[in-house]
Amino acid sequence: MMIKGKFYFSSAIRVIRVLSLASALVFLLSPSATCQTDSVGTKIELKSSVDRSEVPFNREAVFTVEASWVGEQDRFSITPVGLPECENFEILGSSSVNETRVEEGKTVSLKTFNFTLKPTQTGTGRIGSVQLSYVDNIAQDSSTLSTQPISVKITPPVERRAPAPRTILIFVVAAVLIYVIYSARRRTKRIEIAKEEIKKPKLEEESPEDEALKDLEAINRRVQQGDLEAFSSDLYKLLTGYLEARYQIVTSGKTTDGIIDSLSNLDMPSDKIDLMRGIFSACDLIKYAKEPAEKEKCEEIARQVREFMEQNR
Repeated sequence: MMIKGKFYFSSAIRVIRVLSLASALVFLLSPSATCQTDSVGTKIELKSSVDRSEVPFNREAVFTVEASWVGEQDRFSITPVGLPECENFEILGSSSVNETRVEEGKTVSLKTFNFTLKPTQTGTGRIGSVQLSYVDNIAQDSSTLSTQPISVKITPPVERRAPAPRTILIFVVAAVLIYVIYSARRRTKRIEIAKEEIKKPKLEEESPEDEALKDLEAINRRVQQGDLEAFSSDLYKLLTGYLEARYQIVTSGKTTDGIIDSLSNLDMPSDKIDLMRGIFSACDLIKYAKEPAEKEKCEEIARQVREFMEQNR
């Protein structure tokens, strides 16, 4: 009996040792908690769709492939999607868009590929599967996903409807109203401007005497400074211009006697005519007879001109 008991005891010891060794091996072969990566539970979801189930022959359709995953954009490196194989469709162009948004407190990244398709004949159009290859930049593994083929019905072309008569009428009425309003505003503005112009006080126009006296002051200042060379010609020009403006007579090309004759035909007092004759004669002596233009003499002639102007005010 003792031998049999020892046998059972040694068998139990061996079983315990085998179980202990197996447990150690399981622990060593199982992933360590410190070596877990974000790849656990993270995957890419691939979807494809067409913006319409039926497309007229003279219209276009958009085929979209969308890859989405939880995490930032740099989590996966995605190889650009190639052009899908199509039946009864022509690919006009393609584009891709990256997007990141927050859903239920989680960052979700999307990469969308769009393909513009144009039908080549009516019937059934088929868009083949698209493969998307990617690399997990954290787990350092790669994989490939595929979309399912999609069929789209291509219907006969639809006519482009011309604008309805009612729509055209609405546009015409709107254009007429805009024109009427614009014209009314312009007319109102012109009236307001005209009223403002009427309200503005009109500046009194200077009389021929006032203008001539201003020019005479300028000539007199030059005389005071000793500049006598152009005195006679400047004064002659001043007088003839004044007489033409004041009495509407022609002085151009006339001699002193001709100018005096024109003044004599007017209702001008003889003393004023004599005064004007003396002024012109003095200017002629300086200008043509080369009589010296002395300062005192020039001042006296300028005084006589001023006296004549002031008498005519």
